[in-house]
Amino acid sequence: MMKYLVACTAAGLLLSARPAAADVQQWTELGVKVDLPEKLTLSFDQHIRFDEDVSRLGSFMPEAGLQYRPLDWLRLAVGYRLQYERSGSGDMRARHRFFTDARARYDLGEVRLEYRLKLQDQYRPDDPDDTWRQTLRNRADVSYRAWKPWIPGASVELHHDLAQGDAIHLAKIWITAGGSWSKKKRDLELFYRAEIPQAEPMDPTVHILGLAFHHDL
Repeated sequence: MMKYLVACTAAGLLLSARPAAADVQQWTELGVKVDLPEKLTLSFDQHIRFDEDVSRLGSFMPEAGLQYRPLDWLRLAVGYRLQYERSGSGDMRARHRFFTDARARYDLGEVRLEYRLKLQDQYRPDDPDDTWRQTLRNRADVSYRAWKPWIPGASVELHHDLAQGDAIHLAKIWITAGGSWSKKKRDLELFYRAEIPQAEPMDPTVHILGLAFHHDL
């Protein structure tokens, strides 16, 4: 499995060599969560992203979520994200994202496999021609947990656009590699992500450098 994901990552980076100039972005995420009774967890995350080769603020997005753990290997969640982000014209616009997801995991010794299916619905009050935009996201993760507190990992995620009639369109692919440091209810993650657009073959790849910090209360 690890060899397969490495091969997928290499293939994605080769595909990202496109004629158009690529953009470099920096994504930062700060989050807290608290365990509640009845196998529930409440979370709050603040996302800040810079685009245009990390030269301008691209989005500012607070997010609240509620997770339910019916089984040790299964997580169900719902949430809301307020998106204050740039439109295609470069103006900052307020949008609203509602989502639900299911995540399953399976351990093979020190290797953990995970799969997440996520459905999100974005309300865009500034766009009368595309007010609601639905996206289905499939993500597969693998991580190696023998080196704790250091945990390297990689993932592949497919974003499918559901908003164009009855057809399902692959909009973009995320290929991510990185690692996290987890200890005493604190988690620090560093990653690189290649965002490969699929709607237009000549659209540039986005190269993303990410930093995330989470704390369990």
